[in-house]
Amino acid sequence: MLLSKILQQVGQMKQRLISFIVLWTTIILSLFIFGVQAGVWLIAAVTFFTQLELYQLFEKMQLQPLKYLGSICGPLIILGAYYLDGRDAGTNVFAFCFIVLVLVIIFKDLKAGRLRSFVPTLFGLLYVPYMLQFFIKTAKLAEINEHTSSTGIFLCIWIVAVAKFTDVGGLLVGMKFGKTPLSAVSPKKTIEGAIGGLFVASFVGLIVLGIFHSYVPEKFSWWRSLLMAFPIGIVAIAADLVESALKRQANAKDSGISIPGIGGMFDLTDSLILAAPLGYLMFAYIIF
Repeated sequence: MLLSKILQQVGQMKQRLISFIVLWTTIILSLFIFGVQAGVWLIAAVTFFTQLELYQLFEKMQLQPLKYLGSICGPLIILGAYYLDGRDAGTNVFAFCFIVLVLVIIFKDLKAGRLRSFVPTLFGLLYVPYMLQFFIKTAKLAEINEHTSSTGIFLCIWIVAVAKFTDVGGLLVGMKFGKTPLSAVSPKKTIEGAIGGLFVASFVGLIVLGIFHSYVPEKFSWWRSLLMAFPIGIVAIAADLVESALKRQANAKDSGISIPGIGGMFDLTDSLILAAPLGYLMFAYIIF
């Protein structure tokens, strides 16, 4: 029984590693070939499926979000943030989608005499696309400060790498040294794993800084990278716990089954949702 469990965990880790390599290879090749617009459309696609899976979790909780209308609004916010003029274009599109959804929800739910779709639909709109559009704002931030689009891509990759390797590092360190549970909503996560994940993420941030050194803004020194990686890692862990709490309440192991060894798209993007706005704020007020 123990051997079977160990072999199962090894198999899951192998699948997770393969998916991880394939995803990163796809992202890097897409950015290399098509540039920043590839990143924009990737984020738009990821936003759609993440938001859809979040709404499906809400449905399992007996809530009634307008999942398709809400999920369509998500990519519009991402694409609007990049293609429309203005630094706050994404926020403007969000405001428009918010108004449309409120009107639809009110007229739909008034027939039943209560707003059953209101909170879950608008929470999904705020939590996923509004937060992820800060990747677009980060890319634009570099251009506003007279850097190339390649610098904007580097900044986004740095945020993603630090956030995701917090999770990867936490998993590996936790499997080896983890003893103290981090949270009741995710029993497999440990305090030792979380601390280890933060250090792994900081080290990976330095590696990314070295690989893309020609695109690094002048003020983004190695010690700033170390200091900034820790809060990014902390909010990545917090966002992961939020998704774990939602899955627990929905009685679901994964948000979906689209990615072998990982689960659904929400399982992939959970740690990025809070990392994106925090990364943008730190770059805006510390680096530029």
